[in-house]
Amino acid sequence: MNRLRTWLTRLLGHNQQPVYPAPYWLMSCAWLCPAVYVVAKLEVADRLRDGPLALERLAAECGVQAVPLRQVMRALAGFGIFTVDHQGRFELNAHSRRLLRDDPDSVRPYSLVCGEQLWPAASRLLEQLQTGRTGFEIAHGSPIWEHYARNPSDADVFDTFMSAATDAHVRRLATAYPFARHRRVVDVGAGRGSLLRAILTVAPRSYGIWYDRAEVLPAAEEHMTAAGLASRCEFRAGSFLEHVPGGADLYVIKHVLHDWPDEPAGTILGNIAAAMATDSTLLIVEALLDERPGGDGLVKVRDLEQMFWTGGRVRSREDFSRILEPVGLAIDSVARTPIADMCLIRVRKRH
Repeated sequence: MNRLRTWLTRLLGHNQQPVYPAPYWLMSCAWLCPAVYVVAKLEVADRLRDGPLALERLAAECGVQAVPLRQVMRALAGFGIFTVDHQGRFELNAHSRRLLRDDPDSVRPYSLVCGEQLWPAASRLLEQLQTGRTGFEIAHGSPIWEHYARNPSDADVFDTFMSAATDAHVRRLATAYPFARHRRVVDVGAGRGSLLRAILTVAPRSYGIWYDRAEVLPAAEEHMTAAGLASRCEFRAGSFLEHVPGGADLYVIKHVLHDWPDEPAGTILGNIAAAMATDSTLLIVEALLDERPGGDGLVKVRDLEQMFWTGGRVRSREDFSRILEPVGLAIDSVARTPIADMCLIRVRKRH
């Protein structure tokens, strides 16, 4: 518990150890989560971009009541998110700048998907344990992918988050693997194409195939065209639960398999294996769970998040081997990155 308290206080920039037990401290920190969501939704950081504002003016610009907004801002500033100047005005700091819409490492999309979709799901965790249905399904009335198919606005929030997360990751991922050695690349579950754009940028002789749901194809085409890469990319819509395009020497799947339980994850991998040539490579970009008690806590939190969100899981190396083997694939190597939930798992066909 002491280690947990130390980690929390270091993470939140708090200077003193809490006097309450760690579980109490964790539950109290939960009040900060909706506060972050509210200021992200109200675009408070963007409103403070040009300098500090008095609370009354900030509230007027946001269209909310001044007194409760002050309480929200004061609580966040107490944990190092936003700063109060000598006139009592709120201003940006290094932490709150991550809530700007255009910050390269913006957490605003994650704040929105949490506030509008994940926290209602997390609140049904006990029912999930009792029934086996995901918290997301219990809270929203249908499993995640059905919900997104019926609710395009929620799907857009999710796709925006995934695209922003990949944008932040690819700056490090693009140089972590020798993509230029491959001539034809299929991005499986490519979303809005952030990863494939990065690959084609660092591998100027490569050709890409974008593969994902039809509803995200227009956004992917738009971004690829804006990057000047559309002539080197083919767009194919479909379901990776049914089929994956063939003819590539590199298949990439990033942060997709953790969305699925073992059986459908095995189906996805089986479809990729069927598309691969004998000498093709599959690059799985995922977190690797450390089963030891002292292993990475953030990855274990990601595992919990996937459980109530998608019904999926974060896997250990042994877990991956177990679902790769039946489809004729095997791990060739694993490379870790500075990002805790991003490892490069290189997979080849078993001979």
